[in-house]
Amino acid sequence: MSDANDEFIESKLVELLAMIYNSVDWGKMRTGKNAHDIFNHRVRAASRRASLYEAVSKLANYFGLQSLPEEAIGLVQELRPHERAVLNKLYTEHLAISMLAVMRAKEIREQRKHARKTKARRDLSTPFEYRGGALR
Repeated sequence: MSDANDEFIESKLVELLAMIYNSVDWGKMRTGKNAHDIFNHRVRAASRRASLYEAVSKLANYFGLQSLPEEAIGLVQELRPHERAVLNKLYTEHLAISMLAVMRAKEIREQRKHARKTKARRDLSTPFEYRGGALR
């Protein structure tokens, strides 16, 4: 596999796993173990499935997810032509890939948080206009 192809697979895979990680309600997970450890082990276990769709479904099931974001399904479809390489990479490099996904998930959450704050500030700074007894 070429380096460019490997980079493509890794970046799409990290993005996919980050979306799955962010979909999990970690507050409801009742366990004394670290969330990163749980995610990492379940990623590796799911990688032993026969197809990428099965692996993603199994990973979602491990966390009680009934659905995934639409963007995640698009990423699965992009990765599908490289299915064997993706599943092998997940199995052999699960620790690094999982932690890159966790880091990316945190980055995505921060971006969303920042976007919400910016929108809230913009909404508050919008001038109100008085027209005959009602604010518009």
